[in-house]
Amino acid sequence: MARRNGEQQPTGTTSPGSAMSGRTGFRLIKLGELAMVTAERALEPLGVRPRHFNVLATLAADDTLSQQDVSRLLGIDPNVLVGVIDELEKQGLAERRRNPQDRRRHVVALTDAGWQVLRDGAALLDEAEAAFFAEVPAAELAVLHEVAARLLARHPAPMKR
Repeated sequence: MARRNGEQQPTGTTSPGSAMSGRTGFRLIKLGELAMVTAERALEPLGVRPRHFNVLATLAADDTLSQQDVSRLLGIDPNVLVGVIDELEKQGLAERRRNPQDRRRHVVALTDAGWQVLRDGAALLDEAEAAFFAEVPAAELAVLHEVAARLLARHPAPMKR
């Protein structure tokens, strides 16, 4: 607790001079930023970024998804997603196709190259994540994963722009 005019004031800190570092949310933000940089570096040899990989993984789970479906599933603004899918198409990793069941509708599908990047990227991310969490015992990592999953399920993310 800090003192102001002789009264204790809540600071949420564990060390003097740092107003945020003791807050769990702030620590999660910092860890998220570090994890994102780690993922970006891991995927760099493949020419994709984590947001591209996330879209590829979503498309791999269901080959009948439209852009709108992917937007909704990932919480990405549809206008932003168009650009991501355009980039994936330019790289030959995904393509827009007519839905065979409804010719008015388009689906986004992985190409063979997209499947390969997905496989290679998963291996690279596994290695990077193992190194990132190397100092955390497996039991603690399992608890962290469970708590994070529970919080994410309870607090859906706003649409990314």
